[in-house]
Amino acid sequence: MAGIVFGCIVPHPPLLVPDIGGGQEVVISATTQAMEKLTDRLAEQHPQTVLVISPHGEYLGDAMGILTATSSTGDLRNWGVRGPQHHFDNDLEMVALIQKEAEAADIPMKSIGERSYELDHGVMVPMHFLLSGMKGVPLVPLTFSWLSLETHFSFGKAIGRAAEQSQKRVVLVASGDLSHRLIPGAPAGYDPMGKVFDEELVKALSSSDTKSILNLDRELIERAGECGLRSFVILLGALDGLQVKPEILSYEGPFGVGYLVASFEVVH
Repeated sequence: MAGIVFGCIVPHPPLLVPDIGGGQEVVISATTQAMEKLTDRLAEQHPQTVLVISPHGEYLGDAMGILTATSSTGDLRNWGVRGPQHHFDNDLEMVALIQKEAEAADIPMKSIGERSYELDHGVMVPMHFLLSGMKGVPLVPLTFSWLSLETHFSFGKAIGRAAEQSQKRVVLVASGDLSHRLIPGAPAGYDPMGKVFDEELVKALSSSDTKSILNLDRELIERAGECGLRSFVILLGALDGLQVKPEILSYEGPFGVGYLVASFEVVH
């Protein structure tokens, strides 16, 4: 089968990496275990191309972003990790197909790098786990915009069409954290609506309830202080029309930020 064969939602707190967490990562062991399970599921799909959406990549407020350079590199040295720098080949054929479909759907899109690209922690933290399930597989970095949620959903549908045309087995990784305001002392301050947002979003994602997600109250989204909603909406767009088995593998937020790991297996 060609096209999107698997999708997932992954969190990206740097402390999830033991060399950064320094022991704090044991508090979110459910997330670690879920990421390990997700990696196994990804590997079972034998992907030929992996697309990754990060909230912390090259930001283009008025357009979706895609890497057009031949490759990207990334590490976590800014977070104190001395590990190796990772190199990823880009899939320029897939890039061209996505650009074509986005243009046909009148969705603004720009390059986030024409010669090189440094991957951010929104990619590299999940890759700490996922790499073992996608060795040697090309990676296509994507970023979102501040255009409407509906436009992001349409962008996802364009990605789905491009993946189908590619005749490749494609996996889409949506990186993002939920509310950053879950508890007093949270990174973005406390707001009781953060918990409400996370509960509503997780419930809707557990059944791929796209309509509820696209109709989330705008004030609720704003008060939640999230960074992943648009990544998730793009993923849902890419899966639109496919028979999908969604599963929430873990959700927790002991540090005041909601960490969600979810898998979306395409049923053949």
